Amino acid sequence: MNILPVVEVLFSSPVNSTLQNRIYEDVAPVGTTFPYVVWSTVGGIPEHNIDCSPQIDHLTFQLVVYDTQATRASDIRKAVSSVLDPLCTITNLHPNHCEKMGDQTIFGRGFDANWWLDR
Repeated sequence: MNILPVVEVLFSSPVNSTLQNRIYEDVAPVGTTFPYVVWSTVGGIPEHNIDCSPQIDHLTFQLVVYDTQATRASDIRKAVSSVLDPLCTITNLHPNHCEKMGDQTIFGRGFDANWWLDR
């Protein structure tokens, strides 16, 4: 199976000027400066064929932007989706959420997507 190129794509995009390489798979390091992005593969299947081995992997992933400013988190999610949408299919937005971490309120803005990659 393939590994999604989320980090590579976002690192080389204009959105990285805001994120400054704070794009993490599965979990961000403790103490990471806001804003940042976390993404995770949540499923995947090889696209099997009758006459040959799979030529394409269909991977599903989730991505969430975390920030201390709700509007900025939403704006970054929109920018990230604009970068990724030509390469994959965004299937839905996550409900907006917030949580308290000490005296800070952290806002999460995310989406789910499907990506088909040639083997």
